[in-house]
Amino acid sequence: MKARDVMTSAVVSIRPDDCVLAAGEVMLRHDIGGLPVVDGSGRLVGIVTERDFLRPVHRNTSYRRPRWLEILTGEAKVNEVHGRVAACKIAEVMTENPITVSDETPLEDVVRIMDKHEINRLPVLREGKLVGMIARSDLLRALVESLRTTHAVSTQDADLRARMTELERQSWLHRMRS
Repeated sequence: MKARDVMTSAVVSIRPDDCVLAAGEVMLRHDIGGLPVVDGSGRLVGIVTERDFLRPVHRNTSYRRPRWLEILTGEAKVNEVHGRVAACKIAEVMTENPITVSDETPLEDVVRIMDKHEINRLPVLREGKLVGMIARSDLLRALVESLRTTHAVSTQDADLRARMTELERQSWLHRMRS
């Protein structure tokens, strides 16, 4: 199987100049953990994931809990953070130059890449254009379908073997009576 066989092709994306709030709303609305970031010509320029929301906005400083997260923990007041988060652009938090795969990439390579880089989703490209996304849930779906198909074939084989055995038994009995 190849990436194209399991990828989600109806990809929801976001632009680098969109705000973080918009990305969060899109991710929640579509129940997805990451969004490809595309420029005006549809070229993939990054990816924003749940993990990116947990990193500090300015990555060149020593790690400090994001201010918006301090709201959830009660360490900050909403009005201190609201304006800053609302104005924050995706370009400031996204992962640039994400790891990608081709739609022709074998699934074993997709799994190896996800494992090696400890990532949950990969943009899928064809001739440099975004054509899909593969998330771990897509791989699980493919695995379950494969197991279901294998089980169905195995069950059919067992039924066929049982029928053949019964026919052979009946044929043997018929020959014995003759």
